[in-house]
Amino acid sequence: MDRLQSAGPYSAGTAVCTLEAEPSQSAAKNSIKELQKKIDGISAEFKDFVYIISHDLKAPLRAIKALTDWLAADYADKFDADGKEQLKMLTIRVDRMNNLLEGVLQYSRIGRVTEDKVEIKLNELVQEIIEMLNAPPGIHVTIENQLPTIVSEPTRIRQVFENLLSNAVRFMGKPEGSVKVGCIEENGFWKFSVSDTGPGINQQHFEKIFRLFQTLQAKDQFESTGVGLTIAKKIVELYGGRIWLTSKAGEGSTFYFTLPKQAAAVT
Repeated sequence: MDRLQSAGPYSAGTAVCTLEAEPSQSAAKNSIKELQKKIDGISAEFKDFVYIISHDLKAPLRAIKALTDWLAADYADKFDADGKEQLKMLTIRVDRMNNLLEGVLQYSRIGRVTEDKVEIKLNELVQEIIEMLNAPPGIHVTIENQLPTIVSEPTRIRQVFENLLSNAVRFMGKPEGSVKVGCIEENGFWKFSVSDTGPGINQQHFEKIFRLFQTLQAKDQFESTGVGLTIAKKIVELYGGRIWLTSKAGEGSTFYFTLPKQAAAVT
């Protein structure tokens, strides 16, 4: 009895503390769930908004494009040199805006629109992309070693390789150069690389180039939307991988990205 009495106050105090803590913890969990639900809802609404706005803006752009084409075809002889130059600039800027909107649409579809996962032989896919790039004769694009066969969404995987390879060729900055695609197995991931002998990138820009609409070259020099690397990054991260680069100005660049073997690989 003495032991029960001496232990009683301590046990009761502990019980009271526990009973007081449980409602607080439960409320916190419910708050977190509600907050996550709101965040998910806002994210979904934002994606829908971006998609709708981008899609709807393409219609008036098509009308402007049709008008400029009509003016160029039927009234070319009526314009002086300055008028022709202005019409040319208008056409270029309409095309640029259209490409930007298309890039935003592609970006908004990632994670929003899915397709069936199928077996993808990456050697065949990358070779097909290389042929479609139609690189200048002095720029050689090759596959260094055997690429794996994976199971994934083919459109998304194609977008990653297309963006990395097209950037490497487009920004080579000289008539001759090489681009190499490789892959190794590392810590449960496939680690892919796309290396080039181009001008290289200063380290201060390593993060900037993965942001939406960010480019390192003036748009008047290189026509680019600044969306490609952002799309590649979002796709890779959606699959549980990561993307990064190593580079030095004047020494070329190597872009790396990983895909989990367990989730994506067959062989």
